[in-house]
Amino acid sequence: MLFPAKMAEVEVLVHDSVKYDVLRVMQRKGFMHIVHHSLDSVEDAKPSDDVSKIVDLSFRISKLMGILNIAKRKGSGGIKELLNPPAPEKFPARSRGREEIMQDARDTLANLEDFILGLGQEWDRINDSIERKRRQIQDLKLLSGLDFNLEYLGEGMYAVVSAGMAKDISGLMKLRSEGKLALWYKVIGKKKNISYVVVVAYHLKDRKEVESALRFASFAEFDLSGLRGKPGEAVAALKKEIKDLENSREELRERIARVREEHYGHLAVLYDDLETEKVKEDFHNRFGKTEFTTVIRGYIPKKRLEEAKESINEAARGLAVIEHRDAEGEDTPVMFNNPSFLKPFQAFVEMYSVPKYGYIEPTVIIAPLFIAYFGLTLGDAGYGLIITILGYLLWFKVGRYDWTNRTLGKILFASGISAIIFGIIQGGIFGPLDSTNPLSQYIQYEPLIDPMRDAVYILTIALVIGIAQISLGLILGAYHHLKHRNYGDFLTSELSWFLILPFGGLLIGLMFNWWTLDTNLYYLSWALLLVGLALLTGVPARLVDRESAINGMAFFDITGMVGDWLSYSRLLALDLGTSGIALTINLFAGIMSGMIVGAGSLVCCAPLIIVGIAMFAWVARKRDPKKTGIAAFLLVLGAIGVINLQAALWLFIGIYLVAAHIGNALLQSLGSLVHSLRLQYVEFFSKFYEGDGVKFEPFREFRKNSKIVDVGGAER
Repeated sequence: MLFPAKMAEVEVLVHDSVKYDVLRVMQRKGFMHIVHHSLDSVEDAKPSDDVSKIVDLSFRISKLMGILNIAKRKGSGGIKELLNPPAPEKFPARSRGREEIMQDARDTLANLEDFILGLGQEWDRINDSIERKRRQIQDLKLLSGLDFNLEYLGEGMYAVVSAGMAKDISGLMKLRSEGKLALWYKVIGKKKNISYVVVVAYHLKDRKEVESALRFASFAEFDLSGLRGKPGEAVAALKKEIKDLENSREELRERIARVREEHYGHLAVLYDDLETEKVKEDFHNRFGKTEFTTVIRGYIPKKRLEEAKESINEAARGLAVIEHRDAEGEDTPVMFNNPSFLKPFQAFVEMYSVPKYGYIEPTVIIAPLFIAYFGLTLGDAGYGLIITILGYLLWFKVGRYDWTNRTLGKILFASGISAIIFGIIQGGIFGPLDSTNPLSQYIQYEPLIDPMRDAVYILTIALVIGIAQISLGLILGAYHHLKHRNYGDFLTSELSWFLILPFGGLLIGLMFNWWTLDTNLYYLSWALLLVGLALLTGVPARLVDRESAINGMAFFDITGMVGDWLSYSRLLALDLGTSGIALTINLFAGIMSGMIVGAGSLVCCAPLIIVGIAMFAWVARKRDPKKTGIAAFLLVLGAIGVINLQAALWLFIGIYLVAAHIGNALLQSLGSLVHSLRLQYVEFFSKFYEGDGVKFEPFREFRKNSKIVDVGGAER
C-alpha cells in the first residue's frame, strides 16, 4: 500500500498462427503493459495487410452511426437530468475472430451504407435549405423599408440590379450624381459601426466602373435569387416554406429513428470490434518479428502473473514460450496498490507525478492528512454539511456513470464530514455561535477550541503538525537513500536535519526561556547542532561518496526549511478566514434586521416594482431569459413589501444569508482544497518524493458502445 504493486518483466515468444488469439486474450483481460522488445538481433514487427481495410471499414461504420445519431433521444436537460443522468447505451457483444468481424462489416455496409447515406444527404439538404431561407429572411428584413419588387434583382438585357450591405457609399453617391447608377439606401448602426443597406441599378455599359465602386464600398450582395414580390411578401412566403421543410425534417427524423432502432446496436458493436482490431495493429511496432514467430515484451503485476501465463498458454494452444523475472529499474511501469477507499485520492498523486517504481507511493499518507487539513481549515459544520451534500450528489447522482465526478464526489464527501467534525469542535455552524448567529438561540454549547479566541493554540497545533509531517518526509527520504545506498545524499539531506531540528529547537527554546537545560545537554545540543550544520554543507558526504556535491547553498536550505515549517501556519489563517467572513455575513444580517424603517411600505417598495417591470420589458425586447428570474424576484419582493414591509425585509435577509453562506462555503472550500494540496506537494513531497515514473497502462480493449457477454450478441 505504501509502495506500487510488484511487477514481473515478461517476454512471450508466440507462433504467428496463434498470435492474434494471444493478443485477443491479452486485450480482453488487460493484464500486460506492453513495451518495445529488447532484442537487438530481431527486427520490429509491422502491421498486417488488414490494417488499411480495418481503418476503412471502421470509418465507414462510424459515418453511418453519426447519421443515425441524428435521431438519438436527447434528455430534457436541467437539474432533474443532471441528478439522474441516463445510463449510456451499451449493446451486448460476443467474442469473435477478425475474419468474422471484417466479413460482417462488409456485409453490413453492402446492405445499409447507400440507404443510410441517402438519409444523411436528405437531412443535410433540408437543413441547408432551411438555413439559406433563414438568411434570406434576415436580409429581407433589412430591405423592409425599400419598396421594390424582388424580381427586378439580377442581370437583365440592359441593366443590373443588386441589393446588399456596404461600408462606404461615397463612391456610389458620386456615380449617382454623375447619372451612372440609381441608388436606394438606408443607414443601420451608429457612429463607427455604421453600415448601409443598398439597392443599386446600373446600365451594363457602366458595369466596370460600378463594380469597382462596389468593391471599394466592401459591398456584400444578398442571396435573394428566386424570390418574388416585395420584401414583406417574400418574408411571409419564406416562413411558410421553412415550416413545410421543418415538417419534412421531422418526418425524416422519425424515419431515421426507426432505422436506428433496428440497426444501430449492430453497427455500434461492429465499430467497437473494428477499433479493437485496429488497436492490435497499432501495437505491432513494439513487437519483435522473426520468420515464423513474434516476440511480445511487457510488464505484468506479480499477483496476476499465474493467471496471465495460464490465459496465454490456453490461447496459444502450446505454441508460446513465456519467460519472466522480477522487474527492476525506474522504467518499470507503476500500478497503484491501494484499497478501494483510498483510490479516489490517487488522483492527487497522479496530478503531481507518477512515482518511480520501487519508491514510496504516498496516497495512504496524504489521504488522511488532506481530509484533516481540509476539515481544520474550513472549520464550520454548516459549510461542511454543504460540501458533504455536494459530494453526495456528485458521487451518487451526477457521477453515476462518470468516473471524474464520482471520484471528486468521494473526496468532497469525506472532506465535508471532516469539516463537520472540526466545525463542531470549534463551535462553528454557519459562523461562530455568538450573538450575531441566528442559530445561537437554538444551539448553545462551549466549543473545545474557538479560532477567534484560541488563535495561538491553533497556531501551535499547526506548527506541531508541520514539524511532524516534515520529519516524516525526511524519514521517508532517508529510507530511499539508504535503500539505494546513496549514503552521501543521506548525510547531507536527512541526517543533517535529524540533528539540526531537535537540538536547534532545544537551544531556541532555551533562548526564549521556554524551558531549561542542564549543562551536559546544553553542550551536547551545541555539539550535535554544529555536526548537523557541517553535514548540511555536503563536505562530509564528499568524503564518503566522491560523486556527492558540495552544498554551497546550505544557508538558504536553513531558511527554506524554516519557511516550509512556517507555511503550516496557513492552517490557522484559512480557519480564521472562514470564521471571520461567516461572522461578517451574520453581522450584516443582524444590522439589516435591526434597521428602523422610516418610510411606508409603498414608498419603499414601489421602486422595486418599477425596476422589476422595467426589467421584464427589457427581457421581452432583448429576449434574454437569464434576467427573467431577477425581474420576477424584484416584482415579488416589491409586492410583498407593499403588503408587509417586515415580511419583505425578512425574506430578503433570508435569501441574503443562504446565498452568502453558500458562496462563502464554496469559496473557502476551494481555498482549503488548494492549500491542503500545497502542503503535500511543496512542503512534504519535496523531502522524499521521486516522480517522473511510468504509469501502468495495460494493453486492453475499450468498448465505448458495447460490452462482451457470455452468450449472444447484438442482433442485426
